Amino acid sequence: MTPSEPHEALRSWNVCVAHAPQHAGLYRGIEDFRRALDGRILSFDDARRTMLAADDRRWVVRLACSGTPLHRRFHLLSQIAARNAEAAVADADLLIAHSMFRAHCAWTRDWAYRHGCRYWAVPHGCLDPQGMARRGIWKRLWMWSQGTAFLRDAERAIFATQRELDKARPWLPKNRGRYYAAVIHWPVPLPALDGRDRARAEVRRRLGIPDDQRILLFVGRLHSTKRVRETVDAFCAADPTGCHLVIVGMDGDLTAAQVAAAVPAEFRRRVRVVGEMLGTALHDMWLAADGYISLSMKENFGYSCAEALAYGLPVILSPGHDLAAELPMEDGRLTCGWWLPDGRKSSAMEAIAEWIAAFGRNDAATARGRAMQTAGREWAAENLSLERFQERLVSLAAPRIDRGGR
Repeated sequence: MTPSEPHEALRSWNVCVAHAPQHAGLYRGIEDFRRALDGRILSFDDARRTMLAADDRRWVVRLACSGTPLHRRFHLLSQIAARNAEAAVADADLLIAHSMFRAHCAWTRDWAYRHGCRYWAVPHGCLDPQGMARRGIWKRLWMWSQGTAFLRDAERAIFATQRELDKARPWLPKNRGRYYAAVIHWPVPLPALDGRDRARAEVRRRLGIPDDQRILLFVGRLHSTKRVRETVDAFCAADPTGCHLVIVGMDGDLTAAQVAAAVPAEFRRRVRVVGEMLGTALHDMWLAADGYISLSMKENFGYSCAEALAYGLPVILSPGHDLAAELPMEDGRLTCGWWLPDGRKSSAMEAIAEWIAAFGRNDAATARGRAMQTAGREWAAENLSLERFQERLVSLAAPRIDRGGR
């Protein structure tokens, strides 16, 4: 992605803490912002940990934070860290602070005020009620002491979905202009689907899955908030004929071994936990799959859901998927899959049964399955392109006379 002509000279810095691939969607979102505005990344890192060197390219500046646990966990910034950060972003026109509840937010606001610089706030789901409920007293104290001022003085607050914005509104300033809060879907590439037959055969051969069996795919971090074990439980309870569940993802607070151990013995040939996959291997897995499932508690965007749509997979989504509210619907149902009414196992079981029926052998079922594939891919092509994301950010970065109502 190359920056649009009017903003080739814009000097933007994305400010964050512990920028690393294990932070999954947050990491990817920050990289997307950097690419869209051809900017750089300033990451405050724990001095005790070494971030992946492969990701320390010319656009990432890392500042090691040491001292007390409050410093190492980024609740406070030392004078040395703050001074080094000042020097790093000295030429900035725009700072973009990602996530909340850490000292980089107050530092961004202070630096921008002292240097007459604009800054944006990108909460990445931090203001969701479920997130605010965890360590709620501490988070409310942070909002009172730092967060309210941080949001109030930001030129823009940017959200991945309308539902994320709506849930965040109680915490946003009430007297800002109509340009203050913006909804911009994070981008995913629209993949080429040639090679699907090859990938389907190769993946099934490697996993020992018969050629005529369907694959229901989970892709995401193996974390309790993603409800991976609940997904296994619902699949086994539904016991769909001719179907295998494949679970792909890096370890979180759950490991691949723990998830695999939780699979009932009689289903271990039909539930495959393969761990993390990247690049061509992951691309082939997407191509080989027939459907996607996520029963996650909360997804303010959900990159893997968006990728499933781009690959033309029917999706089964929990109520916590904010992006689902913006997907095409007909008669109150998603045209590209299922958005569950609640988090009950029975609801997930019903959707799994309907999904496998949509790939039945009669013409009507086949037509429905193909219609879902087409609807999701077409929506992703229109709404989630890299070009669309960049155009929106470049437009927001253009100076406005009213400065967004400030």
